This record gives sequence, C-alpha cells and structure tokens, in this order.
Amino acid sequence: MTLDHAIDTAVTPAEMERLKSFDSSLYGQLDLYNSPEGEAKRQLLLKGAQCLENELIRCNKLNTTVSPNLICSLGHLQLLLEDFPKALSAYQKYYNSDPNYWQNTAFLYGFGIVYCHYSQDAWAVQAFQMLLYREANFSRASDVHLRLGIIKKKNKDYEAATKHFKQVLNDSNSSAFLKAEVRFHGAHMYELEGDLKKARSLYEQLLQGANIPNQVRANAYKQLGWMYHMDESMGDLPHRQTAAIEHLKKSLEADNSNGESWYYLGRCYSTLGKVHDAFVSYRQSIDKSEASADTWCSIGILYQQQSQPMDALQAYICAVQLDKAHTAAWTNLGLLYEANSQLKDALHCFQNAVNTNPKEVNPNVKSRISLLQNSFNKLTPQQLEEVTAAQHQLPCIDKAFHLPIPAELTSRQQGGVVGGAPPQGYNACPDGLSSTSSQMINGQSPRKRKALAKKKADAKQDMPGYMNAGRGTPYMHPTQGNMDPQAMLHRHPYYGQQPYAMSKADNCMDTQESNMERMMQPKDDPAVVLPPSETLSIKQEVITAAYPVPPSPSVARQSMKSRLNLAMSAQEILDSTKGCQSREMVKGSPNILSDMCRPPLPAPPPEPALGPEHLTPATPTITIECKKDAMSSDLKRVAMAQPIVLVKSLTNVLRLNLGLFSTKTLVETAPDHPCEVRTQRKYNVEETLDAHGNQTWKQESTRTSTTIAKYAQYQASSFQESLAEETGRSTTKAATQQPKGSSSQGQQQSKPTGRDSDSDSSSSSSSTKRKLPPMIRFGTNVDLSDRDKWKTQLVELQKLPHWLRVHWSGNALSHLGHTVLGMNSVQLYMKIPGCRTPAHQENLNLCSINFNIGPGDCEWFAVPDDYWGALHQLCVKNNVDYLSGAWWPLPEDLIKAKIPLYRFTQKPGDLVFIAPGTVHWVQATGWCNNIAWNTAPMDTNVLKLALERYEFNKLQNYKSIVPMIHLSWKLASNVKMTNPDLLSLVKFACMKSLEHTGQVEEFLAGKNKHIVWHGRQDGEPPHYCFSCELEVFNILFVREVEKKHVVYCLDCALKISSALDGFVVLRENLTDQLAQKYDSIELHLQSNATEVVNSILSFNTRESNSQSRDQTSAQT
Repeated sequence: MTLDHAIDTAVTPAEMERLKSFDSSLYGQLDLYNSPEGEAKRQLLLKGAQCLENELIRCNKLNTTVSPNLICSLGHLQLLLEDFPKALSAYQKYYNSDPNYWQNTAFLYGFGIVYCHYSQDAWAVQAFQMLLYREANFSRASDVHLRLGIIKKKNKDYEAATKHFKQVLNDSNSSAFLKAEVRFHGAHMYELEGDLKKARSLYEQLLQGANIPNQVRANAYKQLGWMYHMDESMGDLPHRQTAAIEHLKKSLEADNSNGESWYYLGRCYSTLGKVHDAFVSYRQSIDKSEASADTWCSIGILYQQQSQPMDALQAYICAVQLDKAHTAAWTNLGLLYEANSQLKDALHCFQNAVNTNPKEVNPNVKSRISLLQNSFNKLTPQQLEEVTAAQHQLPCIDKAFHLPIPAELTSRQQGGVVGGAPPQGYNACPDGLSSTSSQMINGQSPRKRKALAKKKADAKQDMPGYMNAGRGTPYMHPTQGNMDPQAMLHRHPYYGQQPYAMSKADNCMDTQESNMERMMQPKDDPAVVLPPSETLSIKQEVITAAYPVPPSPSVARQSMKSRLNLAMSAQEILDSTKGCQSREMVKGSPNILSDMCRPPLPAPPPEPALGPEHLTPATPTITIECKKDAMSSDLKRVAMAQPIVLVKSLTNVLRLNLGLFSTKTLVETAPDHPCEVRTQRKYNVEETLDAHGNQTWKQESTRTSTTIAKYAQYQASSFQESLAEETGRSTTKAATQQPKGSSSQGQQQSKPTGRDSDSDSSSSSSSTKRKLPPMIRFGTNVDLSDRDKWKTQLVELQKLPHWLRVHWSGNALSHLGHTVLGMNSVQLYMKIPGCRTPAHQENLNLCSINFNIGPGDCEWFAVPDDYWGALHQLCVKNNVDYLSGAWWPLPEDLIKAKIPLYRFTQKPGDLVFIAPGTVHWVQATGWCNNIAWNTAPMDTNVLKLALERYEFNKLQNYKSIVPMIHLSWKLASNVKMTNPDLLSLVKFACMKSLEHTGQVEEFLAGKNKHIVWHGRQDGEPPHYCFSCELEVFNILFVREVEKKHVVYCLDCALKISSALDGFVVLRENLTDQLAQKYDSIELHLQSNATEVVNSILSFNTRESNSQSRDQTSAQT
C-alpha cells in the first residue's frame, strides 16, 4: 500500500462502526476513485489498514499474541484497496493462526480472490469450494461460481464448467453483467471444443441482446473476428479477412483498451499485406496490454518479411524476455539466425524452443537440431573456431540480450503510442519493461479502470522490471502450480513474525495469464511495498474493540448444532429446530459428518516415508484348495485387511461356469444388448502420451455406444488381425535370416513401438516426432442387471461365498431398494489388448469384486487408501481432476513421490478383491472379458470412509451415485446392529437428516408455503437436485423445466426464487414416521448366530424370494 500523504490514524468511534461493515464480500462493488464519496471511503480504508498495521508492529515489539480476527480484518481492507501482496500476506497469516479458518466464509472468499489474482488456481478452487460447502447461499455465490467455471474451462473440464455457469444463470440475484459474461464463456467453450458453428451462433445471439456490457460485447466481437480470420469454412480469404477486420473494429468501438483486439487486428492486416496498418495495430496492442510476447513475436515476423533482420531480432528478444517459454519466438529467432548463416546461434535458439516448452514445439524443430548438430560434429576444431570468429550481420544471442533500451519502448513507457511506418534499426531490449497485464476487472467501469491505471502508473516509479508472460496458451506457471500457503507466505512476509524487509527477487512472481481468461482479475506482479510505518502507535483497546470479525452465518449455525447429541430423542431434535425461520440457519443439504470438524480434505501420506525396498510390495495372493477354504470366514477377514487381494482357483473349486460370460454366450443370449464404447489409444502400461508425443497423466477417450454383437465382431477381428500380423512377421523373419550381428537390429526394427519409446526416453533431440499409437475401442459398462435376460448368469454367481455375492444381507448396498448400475448389479467389460480402466477409487470408497473371464490376462496397479491424498496432489500437479478426470499414473512418478505401488497380473478365473478406498487402474494385455460389482460389508471402516467421501464429493461438487442419507435410513429400518461404532455412524446421519427436515419445515412455515404429501413407492430411486446434483431427501422442491418436472434442493430453489414462486413442495415421508424410526435405532447385544438369522429374516423379502425362484428354475 503506497500512501500519498501522511494519514491521521486516530480512528473515531463512528469510523470504527463503519469499518466493521467492510469485508471481502464488497470486493469489486466499491467505486473508490471516481467520486468524492468513493474517495472518502478509500481514505477511511487506508486509515483503518494503517491502524491495524501499527497494532501488528506493536504486538511484535512486545512479543504478544495478535488476534487472528484482527489479521483477517486487515486482509479484508487490503483486498478492498487492491493491495494484493499485503492482502495475501494477511490472509495467509490468518490461515496459519486460526485453526477454524474454514468457518469464516468472508475469509474464504477473500482468500480465493487473492489466489485468483495470482493465477494460483488450485488454491483458489479449494477456498471457493470450501466456501460453497459451508454456505451455498453466500452473498457473492454467483461470482464464486463464475470464477470456478472459468478455472474449470481453462483446465478443459467443460462439464464441470457448465455446471458452475448454470448456477450463475439460475440465480435470480446474479447481475446482468455476470449472466452476459457466462453466456460469453459458454460460447467460448464450444469454440475451444472445435464446434465453431455453434460458437458463432451463440456469439451472435449474445450480441443481439440488449444492455450487454461493453467488455462482454468487445470480447464477443473479438472472438468472432478471430474465427473469421482462422476458419477457412467461413468463406474465401478476402471475404473472411474483411469480415474479421469489421468485427475487430466493432470490438474496439466497444472497448478501445482491449489489447487482444488490437493484436488480432494487426494479424489480419499482416495477412492482407498491409504492413503499415499491422505495425500501428501491434503498437496499440503493446500500449494497451503492455506486455505481450505474442505481439512482439508477430512484430518480429513482420520485420523479417520486410528484410529488416536487426529489427526482427530485437522484437524476438522482447518476446522471449517477456515469456521465456515462447516456443514460436525462439523458433523464429532460430530461423532468423539460420537465414543469416549464424548456425551456432540458430542451434542455441532451437534448443531453447525444445527445452523451455517441449509440449508445444514444432516437430520439425527437432529435425533442425539434429541436422545442425550433425553438421557441427563433422567440423574440425579449427573449422569450428573459424565459424565462431566469423563476422556476421546480427549480434550473437548472448550480446542480443544486452542491447540498450529501444526508443520505442521508452516512448511507450511514457504513455506515447508510436504510429506511422516502422522505424529502421532500433535497439530492442525489454529490461525497462513493466509487467502489468491487461486490466479487465469484473464489474468495473472504464472510468474506474483508468483511475486504477493512473494510480498504478504513479506507483511504477519504484517497481523493478518484472517480466509477466502474457501468452494465451498455459494459464499457470509450472513452478507455481503446487505452491502451498506457507510457501506463498515466505514470498510475501509483510505480516509475518520475521522482519518486514523483502528482497526484489522474492517479490517477483512469474505468473502466466490465459488470454481468454482476462475477465477474471488482473495478474499484476506485486510491487515492492515499503514495510508498515513504525513511527505511529495506537492503543490496543481501540483496535480490539474496533475490529472484531462478526461470526459468519455458518458459525451461527454451528453454535446451535453443537448442542445435538445421539442421546437426544427425535422429539428433542425436532424441538431444537423450532423458530428456525431465518435463511442463514438452513442449508440445502445436511452435513452428515460432525459440524465441529473441518470439511474433508485429502490427507497427507503416512510418516515416516517409505524406503525404496517398500515401494513395490508383493501383492497378497491366496490360492483356494478346497470348498471349505472358499467358504471360510477367514477368507473375508484376510481380504478386508489388505488394500488389494488376488484370489486364485476360487472359480475352479466352486465349479463356477465362467463360460456363461464369454463373448460367444453373450452374443447368443442378447446380441442387441447395449454396450458403451470408449475409444482410446493403445499404449504400453508404463506410458501415456499427449498430442505432442510427451508423457502425461491425462487419459483421453471418447464415448460412443454399440451392441454386444457388434463389439464381439470388433473383438474377433482384432484378434484375427493380430494373428495375421504375427504370422507375417514370423514368415518374414524366417525368409530374411541374417548374420548374428545384424539379426538383432532387424528384430528391433520389427517392433516400432518399443523402438520409438526407447529413442524418445533416451534423447531429447530425436529427429522425428514420437509416433502416437493406434486407436482402439473398449466395450465397457455392459449392464447385466435384467433378471429375465441374464437369469442363467446371475444364478451361477449364487455359488460364490455369501460375502462375495451381488446381494446378501450383510451388504449395505442390498438394502437400497433400487438398482445402482455397476454398484449393486453386475457389469461386464469387453476388452482387447491395451484397453484401459483409468485410475480411480470406487464410488464412496466401497469394496469391489472383479473376475477375469479370459481368455487373456489383465495387468493391475493399486495404491493403498492411506496414499490417496498424495495421489490427489500429483493429479493437481499434472492438471487432471482426481474425481471426474481420466488419469493414468506413471510408475516412475509414484516412486519419486514415495508412494507404494502394487502390480500384478490377473489370469482367467482369478478374483481381485479391492478393499475400501484402494486406488487402482487396469490394462488388458490380452483379449478378455471381466465382470465386476461393488459390495459394502457392515463394517465401521467401510461406512466411515463412505460417509467421508460423500461429504468430500459435496465439497468438490461431484455427484454421489449412492444416496447415503437414504441408505442410512434404510439401514436403520432393516438391520439390527450389534457394533456400537457402526450404529453411531448410522444414527448420526439419521439425526442430521431429521434435524434438517425440521429446519426446512420451520422455514417453509415462516414463508406460508404449504407442503403437499407425495409419498414414496417401493423401488423408486432417490432424488438429486437438478442444478447442483446433491441428494434431496424427503422434502422436494419441484418445478417444471422444458415440460418436465424436476427436483431442486432448498438452496437452488431459493436462488431461482426467494419466495419459491413456481415451486411445488412435496413430502415423501411423514415426520412422525421418521421420528419413530429414529427412536427405534438401538444396539442389539446378541450372539453372532442369532444376529445373522435375524438380519437375514429382516432382509428384503422380494429379493430373497426372487433368488429362491431363480435357484429352483436352474435346478429344474
């Protein structure tokens, strides 16, 4: 914070009261620069911030404890003043000093805003998700959803982005600006996915609307202009370029400060050969966006086309100084040197292009590197010295970085815009360049942005020359993707306990900003701010009285809920909700974990770290020798005690006819049965490549559908083709026998996949781009739940021990009362070699049972549940979503992270039992089928992990396909529990659900909203919110959408209409009946035999009768 003049820090009582009302939720809504009233607010915020800084200094001198609330208030004030370095420092100190930070929603919002500013998306997402988890009806919830949607869009998670954008559109409190911006991002997602026709239509519909903000209008015209420039399907070149220029000019009419529009306009003029106009547009772009490597690279291309190599060199140097990973600039610079016969400098530039950003480099660059290296290797030392000492037109690459500051850059820094023809022979060095990115702040008027720009221009006199990359491809600097709050605090220790001095090196942050996401927040590098003044002091009692952080609504709810306990009766729980008619006291969905606990987050790995000898443990393997072993309870106990278990010979001992699940039998039984298909590339088990041939964790696939018969044809033809290839290779090898020294080489050449892999891993300068493997199809999620169609197969599975069966009384999933595909029903997987099931934990961390039908093998990988948090961190590092993404871990990455990895082969007939929470992934090494289903034994650890994952899914905005609230009530009704810990988990979930029902009833009574009895039919699946996909239990908010009646939760219904207009409220269960069920939950102390008998008797009668009929039919 830079003060214009000395400020009187004596805060009056009236000012204290006003300052109490300022928190992070006002960010972006205060105009502090364009009116006398705004200036008065700004001075008040400055005064309050100075007071708090002085108090921190005093406490540090006296070595006394500082109130966390005071630090949080300081963070709010600095955020409103847009002093982001100090806001970050204050927030991080509060984060580290208050263990209950997660209850303070104002802090979470401010914390997320600051991390958005610095493009620390992973931490911003965590803060925003925790905020929505605690308080879905937060006053700035629409802004939070918009930011989350933009981050998900940048990560190419378009499905998740769409969910967040829909939340903004459905919120009646969202401003017209936010809704217009969401529509723009929706169109842009179609453009990114390649559906240009749909994107163009949506952009044009957006522009036809009334009262569209100028910033949104400018961006829509800009994207349309760029589409005309790039898309050949939109007409011939002259027509497209004319239309592109027209749209870009309209963009600049709406917002003349849009640097990208100027840049795109320059590209269009350059295509048409209008060099003068292109240079003028580029110069305007540099003036507006200040630091654009793309623009300087384009300027260099123009200079090179105009045969001005020195000017082209200086422009390229500017580009790579702004973005050291700008492959296009490095490549063009190398071509420039090569054209001027400076081959050593050209090689240096080409190598930089490959080393700085190997994922984006043109494959031809590697060919040039190989060619130049071979040329230099052929030179003698004397010839090499002569080449180095030769005089050239251009300075060598080392000297090019130390040229004087060009006059054009100097004039730009002074606010001038260079027009006219491009000058000849100017020197280009960006050392004096400031790094402020283009400013496009949500909700701010152009006048306010100009005022901010003037203020920051005044502050730039003391700023070092940071280089902020402005490319449009990556969105986060790779070195900062995993920076934790403590590490960030070391970079910004303004309010730490250590001395306040901060070096310029620590202050410089190399963030990268996506061109299309600049409607988020400006990504300025923080300036060097002087430490708080120590010359002024203030009494402690004034500060502590003036800056208590008022408890957030979630904390207020906390105080009431903490009084609940399992000893209370149902009536006492309902009585505690009386008078609960305030919106802040009711959530859309109950938290079935304790409210006193922090929201579930990935846990750190166990300590101490494992040694190398423990990172590849042997897989627990059990071989069944007789039926007694198969039916022994010890088998279940051993399987549940290990992360994953391989069971052999079980199917042979039990004489299980796995041929019933073979492709031949399936085609004979139901040839037209649907089969989902995943089209993916065929990799070996230890690699996954992106489009550039580089190793990645992301597993790409596309989803289609077919039938069992059609996939069977594909499976058979794949086998026949492989057999023919193998026969052909054998014939060729026999016909071309060579001497021993050369036969090995010939054999290697017959395996292009392995050769490519070896050459790519051993040398970074491969002459050719690594060839991507062929596409294959994986038949997955074939549903075998139809008892009429698959009777024979399902009856055969009844030969298994009871705890391995699809349905049995000790399986919690069997009490759901409805089918959840793949969970409490059998699913089939049809594979050819290379088909992959990506890494995942089972839904709600439940157990899983998998049989290999054969005839081929499958290779399995597994990581224990204790290390899922470490895997989650690696997913963040590799830019894949842990829950919804498809990812394939690389074994070497796990070894480096000291994560143990089980690896084994599943032969035909082998059973793999996956224990709760185990992360696993599978690849077929032969042609085979697999069958699998889930089971949830009545075990405390199983239910505990399921409840935690249920809440973690809510935190991550990920749908849980097993409705845990519904299941808890079913277990309370059907199962007589003898385990006190298991009973406590079930009863607590029912207690929170009953309390929520009472709260919603009281809230609706206060709104005079009548609840209509609806009831519930047997086998009816539970309901999920149409908007947020949370489970909705008992009280449903129903509204017609596109001629269909859909269900909403309370939070989403109130966002659409605060008075619930247009909604019908339905009830599925009477509150008295729920209360009666709750009071009947009690511990049953009895022998194990009696427990099993009673449990079986209380089990679903229809299920038992159905199984009996099936068995009788099979015996007959």
